[in-house]
Amino acid sequence: MASPPAPLPRIAVIGAGPMGLAVAYELARLGHPPTLFEADDRIGGMAACFDFEGIRLERYYHFHCLSDHDFFTLLEELNLKQEMAWRQTSMGFFCNDRLYPWGSVGAVLAFPRLPLVTKIRYLLHAARCLTIRDWHRLDRIPATGWLRSWLGEPGYRVLWHKLFAYKFFHHSEAISAAWIWSRIRRLARSRRFLKETLGFLRGGTQQYLDAMEAALRRMGTHLELGQPVRSICSLPDGRVALATNGGEKRFDAVISTVPLPLVAPMLTTGGAPPELIRLYAEQRSVACACVVIKTGLPITTNFWTNVNDERFRIPGIIEMGNLRPVGAAITYVPFYMPADHPDYLRPNDAFIADAVACLLAINPSLSRSDVVASHCSRYRYAQPVCGMDFLATLPPIEPLPNLWIADTTMYYPEDRGISESTGFGRKLAVEVLRKLDGAGEPPA
Repeated sequence: MASPPAPLPRIAVIGAGPMGLAVAYELARLGHPPTLFEADDRIGGMAACFDFEGIRLERYYHFHCLSDHDFFTLLEELNLKQEMAWRQTSMGFFCNDRLYPWGSVGAVLAFPRLPLVTKIRYLLHAARCLTIRDWHRLDRIPATGWLRSWLGEPGYRVLWHKLFAYKFFHHSEAISAAWIWSRIRRLARSRRFLKETLGFLRGGTQQYLDAMEAALRRMGTHLELGQPVRSICSLPDGRVALATNGGEKRFDAVISTVPLPLVAPMLTTGGAPPELIRLYAEQRSVACACVVIKTGLPITTNFWTNVNDERFRIPGIIEMGNLRPVGAAITYVPFYMPADHPDYLRPNDAFIADAVACLLAINPSLSRSDVVASHCSRYRYAQPVCGMDFLATLPPIEPLPNLWIADTTMYYPEDRGISESTGFGRKLAVEVLRKLDGAGEPPA
């Protein structure tokens, strides 16, 4: 008589952001539905949505580029490909109390606050970013120095200084050139006939999250929402124990996808070696207080407007209503800062007041009575600080037997994104199953 098949390995995934969802989805698709732990009361991570005046909006803005192929593949599997829409968008530049067009060759050449030679070098630099294939040299030089070498100090001060200063503060001079190169390239590649073209789901990100949750449950994934993991402990028998508010559970494999610094206290409680814990605790991030404002009229006709104004510590505003039609003028105003900066202790109302003041400065025809509603969300680990030689600072992806730890830094130099997290998460799930000698074929 044939022996019964061996039981499937018990696998846990920590974190239900886009990467954790992708890991869980791929595991379940290949016949190994995991248990998915999420501290929040909903899935999505930084892509999670909330009800804002009757509109389901993300707490933190996202958009899609033409090169987001991993996300498009997932949408097709979720029967959502037809829900993807595209729109030609425009950029603006609010500089010294005046709004200028930006983002196109004509707009750059017409910009009056820089000499012609600097504007030409700016365009040449953007074109060069499209042709760079090996980014490893850029990983060893500072982004600010690289940009200065192309634009000169005056050009850098006008075009880039505030964006770095108001996002990274004292970390600004340490950011890797590979990181900013990746951001420039992603947007530059999202053009049709030289026009910036960005995408959105007609039902917003919530449409993707609803479809993912339904697919996960249908394939047998067990979702543990509102269950933060308190402890990760590597056991002598090779299993991994997780402690949550619901008690301790043991798994044959655990995959964490939450920000690396959040893993440090879990490992500490679980008794991991101090030298390993240090690798996670020392990963640097900046926090974000992201204000969402609904106004009676749009602020501009742009999707994205960079801000260079001494009055506001704001790198730019994002008018989501100018990308995805939601029946209202919706603007995101992000404030980035280290979490230990005194500004992060300010109440939400203070950030909202600063955001409103900025919007009224950009469009003086608006008044405070045009502000219909506002909201502020905060996230402690919003943006990793990707310094020079960044890859060398990352911990191993499998630091202990049958424990994998990854977050968005693992696909550096690409910046945080739903598509990038989706592609990485699915590949990671396949690697874990191969290590466990799991059944199933990797995705095509």
